[in-house]
Amino acid sequence: MSVSLDLSKLNLFLNEEELQLHQKIAGEICREILEKEDTENVLGWRTLEQSAVQLDVMREKAREIRENADVFVIVGVGGSNQAARAMIEALKDRKGPEVLYLGNTLSPYYIRHVLEQIEGKSIYIDVIAKNFETLEPGSHFRILRQWMRKHYTKEEMAKRVIVTGTYGSRLEEIAKENGFLFLSFPESVGGRYSAFTPVGLFPALAAGLDADGFLKGVQLAMDDCRKNPENNPAVRYGAARHLLYEKGYDIEMLVSFEPQYEYFTKWWVQLFGESEGKEKKGIFPAAAIYSEDLHSIGQYMQDGRRNLIETFVSVQNPKATVVIEPDPEFGDRFDYLDGMDFDQINKAAEKATWDAHARGGVPCIRFQADEITEESFGELYYYFMMACAVSGTLMGVNPFDQEGVEEYKRSMFAALGKDK
Repeated sequence: MSVSLDLSKLNLFLNEEELQLHQKIAGEICREILEKEDTENVLGWRTLEQSAVQLDVMREKAREIRENADVFVIVGVGGSNQAARAMIEALKDRKGPEVLYLGNTLSPYYIRHVLEQIEGKSIYIDVIAKNFETLEPGSHFRILRQWMRKHYTKEEMAKRVIVTGTYGSRLEEIAKENGFLFLSFPESVGGRYSAFTPVGLFPALAAGLDADGFLKGVQLAMDDCRKNPENNPAVRYGAARHLLYEKGYDIEMLVSFEPQYEYFTKWWVQLFGESEGKEKKGIFPAAAIYSEDLHSIGQYMQDGRRNLIETFVSVQNPKATVVIEPDPEFGDRFDYLDGMDFDQINKAAEKATWDAHARGGVPCIRFQADEITEESFGELYYYFMMACAVSGTLMGVNPFDQEGVEEYKRSMFAALGKDK
């Protein structure tokens, strides 16, 4: 395993006996999630069965994209692109085309900027939408189609458009009508749980990431949850955060001292916010990247209201080194840093923050990855998904629906004049 969980700071806030009891209950929920029949058609993420669908087709198309594209545009919003974007942006040193993102905003400035960036480039696009009714990806697909018609023949355009949706949807019909490659968005998987289906896998492959390593990490975490249903990072974390919630801690900050995790934190915010924020319940999820954000929210984290949980995502080996060389002639009064590597400095800042915030009354939890790799991403995604399913169940809400999202969409469509 390349990912571990540290709950050592929680002994300042939780009784070991009650934590163990809560963990046992959470373990029973984990076991039930893994073993019960999926009668509600929402548990397709539990195994890698959905990832194997069209895998050879995805590998071949991704190879074509890497060979021929200057730019690969991912068109999706929320769960339809967050997981892939988190990995792609964290692992930019992999060989692949430039990756741009559309379908995730209604800002004309942003859309125009992307169109300017692709001008004169060889582009492929992947349009990801489970039901193809969401405004952002639907409208951006139209804009991109119009752009591509001006630059490619009908036959060439057909090769360059991939659509990922559910069978029987309008998106599948569009694929058949135009000769686009159609990839499956499994009906039994919600968007925020779709990281290791074609929704997340194909963009990762096209961007040049190691999909096999990613799936290996998923399998490792999955096996861990099955073999140790009461003692794995997902269950221990889910039990601890819910017990803290019952004690009044209702805001959780996911933080990291590694900026490579910036988009991972966005994925995490959606996962927990959309899964638990129901029936006037739930822990409010927020995120920050340290040390930069310490200079804006550090004061509050140390001395603000004590309803905060702080979950760190740490990296043991950053796979980079930058040593500060002596500069005695300049006299900048930073000579105490002479000879230090920034990895040493960053870890010292993280430990100091971890210790200080815990002493200040913030329950601190830490996930630690050996390195930022596709494998560790696979583990983190699975552990957090399972933890979310367990935690939401403990709260008494359905962690797989999102009626609140559908309500704002209905209001927005009405304002825009869409017929029912």
